[in-house]
Amino acid sequence: MNTGTSSTAVGSDDATSSGKERGKTESGTDFGTNSNEKGESDASGMTAVEPPEHQETSAASVELPPLHFNYRWWAVTLYILFLIFCNVIIPCVLFYPLHVYTRISDKELIGIGSAALGVSSCFDAPFRLYRLTRHRVTYGPLISDTWWHLDFTMWTYTLGLLVFAFPLAIAPAIAFYDFFLMSTMMLVGPVGLVFLLSLFAPRLPFLVSSDPKGEQMKPAVYYTLEDVGAVDFEGGREWRRNVQARYKVSPPFRSLMQIQTIYWTVMAAIYCGITAAVTWTTQLAWAFGWVLGQFFIWALFSGIGCYLISKWGLGREREWWNQMRNLNEKTSA
Repeated sequence: MNTGTSSTAVGSDDATSSGKERGKTESGTDFGTNSNEKGESDASGMTAVEPPEHQETSAASVELPPLHFNYRWWAVTLYILFLIFCNVIIPCVLFYPLHVYTRISDKELIGIGSAALGVSSCFDAPFRLYRLTRHRVTYGPLISDTWWHLDFTMWTYTLGLLVFAFPLAIAPAIAFYDFFLMSTMMLVGPVGLVFLLSLFAPRLPFLVSSDPKGEQMKPAVYYTLEDVGAVDFEGGREWRRNVQARYKVSPPFRSLMQIQTIYWTVMAAIYCGITAAVTWTTQLAWAFGWVLGQFFIWALFSGIGCYLISKWGLGREREWWNQMRNLNEKTSA
């Protein structure tokens, strides 16, 4: 996805600066993190990442690293409109007039719809891949400059697209229309499974974004945040270092990444369930438009929930750091 965005300083945990940063997204700076650090669970149940010295970082002895992130609303809006145009408007404009005013068979209509549905992926996926490989030292993961070491988001998106392609290619050929209607579920489902897997924090069998082989897997939302901010919003490797720094020193931030991953896993399951119910219980003419449109309805409501959780989690994080600072000041006095 290319949103044509750029990164700027956003967010601070300072009580005096929080008012100035109101309306911006909270986040963090390069804090000298090491991508080879291992994860452990602390007493609060949040995944802790040890410093290189394998000692617990005291929140009272450090400042909350701010991230540097900004985006242009018009760029994000244009991209969303592009997705809706390619994946809802074009297929529906082709399907319904042809269905009503011509004698074209349903098999042929589904074939036309399948061809139209994958148009947007022909643009955003190659462009993201080009940026990630051609400008590797600017946008790529931190611990490798090998061009084919893609990030977590690129590999997960590619997996989803490969599974998504099966119903688009097979359904028209065998006249299995329900299979076509479940194509968006075939895109969301694999991504949800990857998110679910990350909650068990397995050891990585290979490099994942900026984490090396053998490290404990972080929640999938963390990798998505790192990758999308670095590549799609043009934050680059500085953004990756900043997110690593935040994750390293802030237990509430690690907890937020865990909660967000659980949230998106549940939302993916809900989407798959709704899609299956509509597919199996309604007529093709009605289900065709609904299934395509419901993806964006689901994304809208899921996005609102994600925003509210983030706002709550970042506020909780700022409060926690302020408490630790006040405690340190009292102890020092």
